[in-house]
Amino acid sequence: QERDMESSSVEIDLFQRSLLTAMNAVDSDIQPWKKCINCDFRAEKNKDKWEKCCEKCGKDGIACSIQHHDAHCSRLTKQDLARCYWECVKCDTVAQEDAKCLVVPPSCGQGPRPVLLFLTGNGHVNDRQDFFSGGIDQLMRNNDLKGYWIMAPKPLSATGVMRKNEKWRWTWCEDGIWAMFTEILRRLGKDKVDPSRLYVTGLSLGASGSWHLALRYGQFLAGVAPVSGVCHWPHGAWPRSSSSPLPEVLRHLSTLPLRAYQIDADRYGGSPVNDLEWLLKEYPESATEARTLRGMEIDRRVEVSIRQWPRGDRPAWELWEAKGPLKDWAYYDGWGDGDKHCLWNRVYPWPEWGLEAFFRAHRLPQHQCWNVEEASPLSEVLQRQKEEEDAYNQKEAMAKMSTGDIEVMQEQKRLRQDEELDRRPVAA
Repeated sequence: QERDMESSSVEIDLFQRSLLTAMNAVDSDIQPWKKCINCDFRAEKNKDKWEKCCEKCGKDGIACSIQHHDAHCSRLTKQDLARCYWECVKCDTVAQEDAKCLVVPPSCGQGPRPVLLFLTGNGHVNDRQDFFSGGIDQLMRNNDLKGYWIMAPKPLSATGVMRKNEKWRWTWCEDGIWAMFTEILRRLGKDKVDPSRLYVTGLSLGASGSWHLALRYGQFLAGVAPVSGVCHWPHGAWPRSSSSPLPEVLRHLSTLPLRAYQIDADRYGGSPVNDLEWLLKEYPESATEARTLRGMEIDRRVEVSIRQWPRGDRPAWELWEAKGPLKDWAYYDGWGDGDKHCLWNRVYPWPEWGLEAFFRAHRLPQHQCWNVEEASPLSEVLQRQKEEEDAYNQKEAMAKMSTGDIEVMQEQKRLRQDEELDRRPVAA
């Protein structure tokens, strides 16, 4: 009886904590809700102004309708966001703030549901662009994903989900993301999430983040689908002196289903083609399949080449490469070369691009699943980077000092050490 009471107390504590940490996506000020001045969709924040959901809405006095919205319009209603909420999670030992993650619950299906982790792009880092425009909004339009939990962290550098890369620019932090992700899984519990169906996708910078997460935690993922981004092989995952990644990295990738989406003309986010061809050189490539898929506008199409590498008894890897530049939106008719990078505006909202079908085709065996009753340890990446930055700054300062300055500093240090020795008690 005492054990039952203790168990009930723990469940109540977890429930109360979830109430404290979860905030309705409409009422929260993490990403404010403002209504469009012309329709019921959410207004996009543009240079500190909240007016319209998109440029086309209400233009030239035309009454608002689905046909009179830009192809990239988020089309998020108050009802859409009212069922979503923000989770605040401590994910790094020294982060100034808790991570903020939008949680989109499934709207259909029974029992434990699959989970999709979404990593957005560089434009959304530290709120440079509206978080609800050009990323998570496109995923929420996909009807085939309505049965999934979708988790979308905000890329805020003070929260621990971001780290500095080799060029000291902000990028997604694998350990911080995993600590946040597994803590939210723990809060939801095994009755709500299916650990055999944990998936990751990301766009541009988030595509690289998806790759990097797979290098470190791929053994726990049932599928990864990076869109318009390349792997940078961080933390020495693929040594320059080696013809292949580290053995540990290869083990994490060995059982992972992967499908990369890319525009062949993309030079902005980098291309994964060379890496895929090199990593899969031992596996014969199957015949290339050509498809014509829906573009951003319903009457325009995109030519796609599908390459696949069967890997024996392990999941095949795929590359869906769109022939670019893309001109599947009227906006591009008067804009130079068209779109060479933003393929996610097609892959995410339209089911015929096969994102959900790819995920649905894969799940992990039970022995390989992450234990959702436990969260990963907090990341220590920010602390390590702070120490590295302090050491670098000290080295730079020393390099700027004259020989005489260095000798004076060393003499002062020696005098302080002598004073400390003089203050020590004498042994009896």
